[in-house]
Amino acid sequence: MLLRSSLADSMPRMPRSRWQWRIRLGCLAFLALAYGGLMWHMTHGSGPQGAGAAPKAGMLHIPVKLLAPERENPAPVAPPIVLEAPPPAAFAAPVLERGHHG
Repeated sequence: MLLRSSLADSMPRMPRSRWQWRIRLGCLAFLALAYGGLMWHMTHGSGPQGAGAAPKAGMLHIPVKLLAPERENPAPVAPPIVLEAPPPAAFAAPVLERGHHG
């Protein structure tokens, strides 16, 4: 059997059903609900079971001090960096060989 991208002209067409768009819409709605349910379960579902379970990371209260105290003795100013010119580049002339290489 040959696989072709287009159907033969002699092949009968499938009849269109009046329920066809409703079936497609129902399948799409089912997939959307299944995906939404899975995402809800992963984000809002219950955590590990048991009395010794750790609290969720989003519920932990970690005190953080946002501003550091001012330093009494500021750091000394760094001396300026002096840039030196690089030495001139000296390259040998390329060797050109004419003819067959191989």
